[in-house]
Amino acid sequence: QNLYNDTFNEFKYAKPISYSVVKSGIIGFTKYLATYWANKNVRCNCVCFGGMKNNQSKNFINRVSKKIPLGRMANKNEYKGTIVFLLSEASSYMNGSTLVVDGGRIIW
Repeated sequence: QNLYNDTFNEFKYAKPISYSVVKSGIIGFTKYLATYWANKNVRCNCVCFGGMKNNQSKNFINRVSKKIPLGRMANKNEYKGTIVFLLSEASSYMNGSTLVVDGGRIIW
């Protein structure tokens, strides 16, 4: 809860509740659409990306990296393969899935 305390969060020791609500809602919405549009040959999948290194403070990057088994945040180019996979025929039988691409952070 306190990961963002010294950055942009106005609430001490808590991330905004909207983050968790929206993330859970998107996953549920993906599952709903996957069944709703399946008969139209439309597949719906969700990707949960981890944090990407993008000009954050060194202090923030160090704190986040300690929470990731790979020990670092993603580089800008590391999510492209996931998107290409989802757009390709290689994922043609995936529907309603949630892919987690976060360096292992979800493991904790």
